[in-house]
Amino acid sequence: MWEKLTPSYSLGCKRIIISDDYFPALDLPNVDLETRPIHSVDDHSVKVTGPNSEPEDAGPEYDLLVCATGFQTLEFLHPINLYGKNGRSLRDVWKAGARSYNGTCVEDMPNFGILYGPNTNLGHNSIILMIESQSRYINGLIRPVLEARRRGKGLSLAPRVERVEGYNEEVQRVLRESSFNDPSCNSWYKNEAGLITNNWSGTVVEYQQMLSIVNYEDYEAEGSGAAIVREKRSHTVGRVVEESQVSDTTLVVMGLLSTAAVVGGLLLRNPRYLSGLRVR
Repeated sequence: MWEKLTPSYSLGCKRIIISDDYFPALDLPNVDLETRPIHSVDDHSVKVTGPNSEPEDAGPEYDLLVCATGFQTLEFLHPINLYGKNGRSLRDVWKAGARSYNGTCVEDMPNFGILYGPNTNLGHNSIILMIESQSRYINGLIRPVLEARRRGKGLSLAPRVERVEGYNEEVQRVLRESSFNDPSCNSWYKNEAGLITNNWSGTVVEYQQMLSIVNYEDYEAEGSGAAIVREKRSHTVGRVVEESQVSDTTLVVMGLLSTAAVVGGLLLRNPRYLSGLRVR
């Protein structure tokens, strides 16, 4: 059991699950942990692959099998396919692995925005915090397009290729040094070539700060309304500050003081707690 449950890869390579009933559940008398690959399923029996690659029975007969097959984590927007500039498809853009600019926009895809796009997944926080900032950022791109329409003009915005390449080079540089890139770990965060297409390389606050300003100079502006963004250059969409503005040390001290105050109040209100204590 110990050997089966001990990972052979770095902590954090796969999603970390915090639980206080995981190990007790596996230790129940009616639970058997079987980690060998399934060879075949026939009627009420399940066979697994033995040490000599021969099929072996896996325990008693089974009345129910629950299959957790997952989903297409590497094929973003699957099975939808989009066509952008010059008829180029999104699948063609992503044939070597999904990538984007700021996790929201894709080269050769004018006026296209995606939530929870490439390299915006987290292993340490809530994805909602990422999506909120993406929504604000995309709205900052929609704003000049609508302004152009109100003026009777057209405007399309698509990230410059050099910006996309530079952004992804930096993201992948950091990820290559992370536990996500552990060669002994096979996770849904990376494709067959080993490219990590799902996870963000920094903190949520770093991402939110990065997306708090829309720099229109990062985008190819085309159409009769292109002058709108060339004149404005950037737009601040800001970010929602949800993290604590005091240090962890301060929070701990405040917690201890609050606990001391409560205990002190209990002692004064309940004389029976004072037995054996000297109160000054």
